[in-house]
Amino acid sequence: MQRKFLVRRVVASVVVLGLLGLVAWLVLSGGSKGSTTASHGDRGGASTTTRPPAAAAPATTGTQARPAVQPPLRGLAVNMAEFPLVDTTRKLVNGGAVLASQRSLPTYVWTPTSPGAYPLVVFVHGYNIGPLQYQRFCSTLASSGYVVAAPSFPLEDPSRGNGLNRADLPNEAIDVAFVITSLEANTSANKIQPGRIAVVGHSDGADVALLVGYEQGTVDSRALAIVSDAPDPITSTIVPSNVPLLLIQGTADSIVPYSSSQTVYNQLAVPTYYVSLLGADHLPPIAGGAEWTPVLDASVAEFLDATVANRGPGTASLAGELGASPLVRLETKG
Repeated sequence: MQRKFLVRRVVASVVVLGLLGLVAWLVLSGGSKGSTTASHGDRGGASTTTRPPAAAAPATTGTQARPAVQPPLRGLAVNMAEFPLVDTTRKLVNGGAVLASQRSLPTYVWTPTSPGAYPLVVFVHGYNIGPLQYQRFCSTLASSGYVVAAPSFPLEDPSRGNGLNRADLPNEAIDVAFVITSLEANTSANKIQPGRIAVVGHSDGADVALLVGYEQGTVDSRALAIVSDAPDPITSTIVPSNVPLLLIQGTADSIVPYSSSQTVYNQLAVPTYYVSLLGADHLPPIAGGAEWTPVLDASVAEFLDATVANRGPGTASLAGELGASPLVRLETKG
């Protein structure tokens, strides 16, 4: 009997100790979970507990796959530099006459002075005018967080002294590709964000922008978005594309008939935002000083923010932003 009693006491002691150990383990486990939550909330510190990899993986993968959208940038300080780019592989020809063994493309580049890298925008000037006549627009666009490069085209800029020839526009589209490649490779232009490129053009430059974006033989797939201000109708073969287009023209354009941009709108089957500047002429809105100038500047920056730079509310809100002014009429498709 005494032996049985001792055995029962031992068994009871073991059970009690086991229960006490279980309670202690549960208390410690609860404390560890609290510590883990606090540690993950503080991104500067490491967790003191170890979790199974399968439980941690979804949160990490989701964070990496979805970079946060950045707010728009406006009013940044900007500086300008000139890059003497020369394409030595192509001749300058005007009307069948060889004027030079290479194509010289002096390029003015406006860059935000703030630290960081920015998307590249190549700006294409119009006929019988040079890039510096668009300095106000290029500088303003750069102040919204873009590196803006404006080449001088040898048969469109009268200051070059080569004569003028609109038949050179397809060559200018190839010039644009050359400028993109040159600036991406230039260590002096290392503030360019890789893979984020757009082309903007006015008048004849608007035609060139369409060539780069949508026309067979001159498309550059690096261009993620196109802005075409006062273009002529497309006359060459259009290739399938999903590259978004911002189409702009003044309804009182005295140089290019307003119906031209209407034709382009109907020709292209791409996501398009068609901003008509009500009562505006050809050059004043982009040159500056016109009542439509702030609207044009804002439209281009908002479009590029949404389609190229991943800034601001994105394309879902873009139509509302572009159509907000009483000075515009907005049409969209795609």
